[in-house]
Amino acid sequence: MMKAFRRHARRERAASLVEVPVPVPGKNQVLLKVSHCGICGSDLHAWLNHPGYESVLPEVTFGHELSGSVVSTGPDAGDWKEGDRAVMIALQASHDPNDRYCAEGLPQLSPRRRVQGLHLDGGMAEYVCVEQEFLLPIPDGLDLQLAALTEPLSVAEHCIANRSSVGPGDRVVVSGPGIIGMFCALSARSRGAEVILTGTEQDETTRLSAARTIGFETLLVGHGHPPLHEQITAYFPDGADALVEASGSAHALADSWQSVRPDGVVTAVALYSRTIDFDLTQFLRKQIDLRTSYASSRPDYLRAFDLLSQGAVDLAALTRTYPLAEAGQAFADSENLQVMKALLACSD
Repeated sequence: MMKAFRRHARRERAASLVEVPVPVPGKNQVLLKVSHCGICGSDLHAWLNHPGYESVLPEVTFGHELSGSVVSTGPDAGDWKEGDRAVMIALQASHDPNDRYCAEGLPQLSPRRRVQGLHLDGGMAEYVCVEQEFLLPIPDGLDLQLAALTEPLSVAEHCIANRSSVGPGDRVVVSGPGIIGMFCALSARSRGAEVILTGTEQDETTRLSAARTIGFETLLVGHGHPPLHEQITAYFPDGADALVEASGSAHALADSWQSVRPDGVVTAVALYSRTIDFDLTQFLRKQIDLRTSYASSRPDYLRAFDLLSQGAVDLAALTRTYPLAEAGQAFADSENLQVMKALLACSD
């Protein structure tokens, strides 16, 4: 038997730590002993039973941001062997050359995709079975705890490298200092960009203070503060070259055109809880590209490995680690913005 943090009904906060059998790897599968697993925003939404997450199983072990070590393999599991270290690709679509999104290197957009940890049992457990196609070997020298950040960092890498046209000397605003926004800022800075992070008063204590700790300029927006575009002119008089909207605020996305120069780029990487009403004509008159960025694929994970190996992520400043037995508290702290990024230590 093993411990696992499982949802047990489609109700708000209907999840708890339980004892379940250790899974047995089947064909093409590998059994991992989980080292660490991060709590993602999608885990929180599912835990809170928010609209838009109806596809999540009523009973499922959460967790898709994981690192671990191979314990055993099933038949046809490739070259994986006991002791190998791996991370899991979270959005999974078995390769099919007839699927245009697989052929174009965008399997995360395939209508066949699934998220392990929402649509089948994930990594908030002592052990997890993963199809070998969706495992990547962790580079030598990269700590397992740090490697658990590969998946969210890969999402930021996809946003910045593939969807935002950010390069050396660019002036970038990241709206929303959650972990994806923070990683987008790190990804942009690694490319030589000048980056400013923005957030609200509720972000100040944990998130914006962490951003300043790792060297970012920050701005407060919202009630009682000047509009973002007025504050930005003190840093970028002509406007930002690119703005990444990572907060999920409909207002922030609708007003983003005011902070970006003509012929600039706005990229939305957040998910939004409601339909957004905005004035497209304002984007058109400044010829601003309005783009979106969703999830990531294998090359983004490999670039994330590089950043982690280079020491680009300050683990102490950005994460707090909880034992698996305290998963419920870690979810509550994440919901209440008491922690930038919660990691669960799943192994003794």
